[in-house]
Amino acid sequence: MEYQPDLKPITGAGGVIAAVAPASLAETLGLRPGDAIVAIGPQRLHDVIDYRFAIAETQITLHVHTASGDEQVFTLTKDPDEDLGVEFAEPLFDRLRTCNNKCPFCFLTQMPKGFRKTLYLKDDDFRLSFLYSNFVTFTNLSEDDWQRIERQRLSPMHISVHATDPFWRAVMLGKRELPDVRDQIRRLGALGVEVHTQIVACPDANDGEVLRQSIEDLVALHPPVQSIAVVPVGLTKYRFDGRRPSTIKAAIQVHETADWIATNWEHQPLWEESGDTGTRGHGDTGIAPQMRGFCSRLGAATDVPLRCFTGAEAARVIDLIEPIGARLRDQFGMTFVYPSDEFYILAGRPLPPAEDYDDMPQYSNGVGMVRDFLDLWARARRRLPARLPAPTSLALVCGTLVAPMLAQVAARLSKIAGLTARVVPVPNQFFGDTVTVSGLLTAQDVIPALRAAGCARALLPRVMFDYKGERTIDDYDLPRIAAESGLPVALAGDPDELARYVRALTRTERR
Repeated sequence: MEYQPDLKPITGAGGVIAAVAPASLAETLGLRPGDAIVAIGPQRLHDVIDYRFAIAETQITLHVHTASGDEQVFTLTKDPDEDLGVEFAEPLFDRLRTCNNKCPFCFLTQMPKGFRKTLYLKDDDFRLSFLYSNFVTFTNLSEDDWQRIERQRLSPMHISVHATDPFWRAVMLGKRELPDVRDQIRRLGALGVEVHTQIVACPDANDGEVLRQSIEDLVALHPPVQSIAVVPVGLTKYRFDGRRPSTIKAAIQVHETADWIATNWEHQPLWEESGDTGTRGHGDTGIAPQMRGFCSRLGAATDVPLRCFTGAEAARVIDLIEPIGARLRDQFGMTFVYPSDEFYILAGRPLPPAEDYDDMPQYSNGVGMVRDFLDLWARARRRLPARLPAPTSLALVCGTLVAPMLAQVAARLSKIAGLTARVVPVPNQFFGDTVTVSGLLTAQDVIPALRAAGCARALLPRVMFDYKGERTIDDYDLPRIAAESGLPVALAGDPDELARYVRALTRTERR
């Protein structure tokens, strides 16, 4: 899951300190959690990036707003590489940059109501792209932002391209007036900034020849472009609050409904079917004349169904991409363009070898995760114990997509004397059967599955928890899951963690 900021500490009044390291400069100065560093010298701090640049001096002046409401100023001399020893509550200190697009596959329009507020943030902040590899669209940058990227050399950036052709990018972002992403990447390259790109592919829209052209355009932009990931569109049963629009156009127009128009991101001109300025039941559209009729002028491009890929279609995507990757291995010395793991699993195809993923530049995008797991498991299994001191049974929880892969893991674990391991693939009742990945499992679905599995203990996939590994998407923590399922649960993010957990069972006595 991409990093999602908590808005509470983002007040615009400096970086709120969450923790102070023992014996650090900050502790010596008397800084405490709840204090906020507002500025260093004349530089007002907008985020942790500003902070890192500002403290890289031998002498700095800190302007601090204390938790008790006092203003304090400290001047100190330090090594330029020495940190103050503070951890901030959030990496952003000022307003989060929100998204101004209307992507038809936007996950937020597929979320039910009632989750924690951070899950509804339509963020598109280039700073989070630099800090946490969040993918952003680069459609909301000001000239000041560009100057800052140049000044601080914020590299690499991660850009959601979806299509390089301006027409098709307008469709995929649901927005007419867009900068040409190819020009933006050229500008980043001139600044010495590297770029990793992604394309969320939709059947009968930006796949096929549109996808081929997008890939070739991005290949031509190497070396600034360092990698391309192609991932399949994901859709939930909550598509747009249960209304399930059947076309891309209908999905785009959901962003213009009364429920969404008043949310916390920037208001964009509406796509009208005709040249009039009629109303939609919540006031005058106020649409500019040059924007009217844009959606209807796109015609058949937006009238195609918004749907998931079939297995046969996933195979065609792989067949399109793999020959390009093979060519680029000869040309660049790396595969460069990668279908996500989900395409291979959908198509029933074997995953490429690890060397085809290079240094896993798109790992967090679901590219190479399964191959990495299988290879790590091949090594970790050699460190498993021969037996346990007391019999027990273990549930390996996962989404339905990777259940066949985990079956071989469960089979090997069950060879340990005293251990019975069972894969528990959890159908996603909450988001619908089109959602098969482990990262979108909810505790509400996992808990009944654990009760029905009849195991003594369970391992849950770390990816079903937030960035910090603390809460599920429906706001459960591990103790609550354990209490409601009636058995001890733990997290495992990779085979090494799984093997360590099993080895620890050799020290567990029968209760």
